[in-house]
Amino acid sequence: MSRYWLLAIGGGAASVLIYSLATAGSFGGLVFAYFAAVPLYLVGFGLGLTAGAMAGVTATISMLYPGALTGSAMFFFVTALPAVILIRQSLLSRDDTGEGHVWYPAGLIVVTISLLGAGIYTLAAVWLTLQPEGFEGTARTFMETMAASITTPDAAENREYIVSKLTPILPGFIAASWFVMTVINAALAQALLVRFERNIRPSPDIVSMEFPGWFPVAAAAAALIGLLLPGTLGFYGTNLAIILIVPFFFMGLAVVHALCRRKSAGPFLLITFYGMLIFFGWLVVIVAALGLIEQWVGLRRRFA
Repeated sequence: MSRYWLLAIGGGAASVLIYSLATAGSFGGLVFAYFAAVPLYLVGFGLGLTAGAMAGVTATISMLYPGALTGSAMFFFVTALPAVILIRQSLLSRDDTGEGHVWYPAGLIVVTISLLGAGIYTLAAVWLTLQPEGFEGTARTFMETMAASITTPDAAENREYIVSKLTPILPGFIAASWFVMTVINAALAQALLVRFERNIRPSPDIVSMEFPGWFPVAAAAAALIGLLLPGTLGFYGTNLAIILIVPFFFMGLAVVHALCRRKSAGPFLLITFYGMLIFFGWLVVIVAALGLIEQWVGLRRRFA
């Protein structure tokens, strides 16, 4: 067997190995399992789509053992399939007479991830709606279990408050977390490949990020569904809007990077900004709002 296929199969096996750490029961293993897609992206971004697809198939098949059909299906839809699709889109390119080799733009890569998240969320919503508890009921039960694990038995009032406030946005929050981890996994793999000069395409420039004109309209439509429609449809629309708004956080980061590049102390400002973002989580909302403003006002053009 050639080195090419050995690396592809090895990447899939490594992905499963990292993913299996979630079953070890330790908090460190659970956190480490969030990076299960990194080997898939390393293979795909370094060797191409065929190798990336082989790695995804290998990982999914490796998850198939007696009693693990549900886990294998979840791995396929949440990790392997999105990785293969993102690898395919990221490696698309064309030759332009005026600009040379043009790669699939950063903005469309982010939109692709968002649409993948929306699609997975919609499939999960349909499946859960058909269950006895329904979509909202299942989300509430899950939240109640989580709240019971982090509160004391005599804190029933506080537990109910947590459940009532977080249940309406729980699916969207989970999907948004998946979105961010997908970006981190792909960016980490690309950075490693660039470091060792094994990357196929250059890293996308976040400052050049642009979204298609229909995307903000889709996010606004989802928000309106959540605000105006009652019951399950409203619940679905609210959380769909969260998923479609997450890309504007990255658009806000593009604005921050564009502004910092104009300053001599740009690298220091970026380090300070990301440090504040880690310690003050509420700044995420401000950055996302900045991205929404950028889409309509064009702050980067004004900076230029």
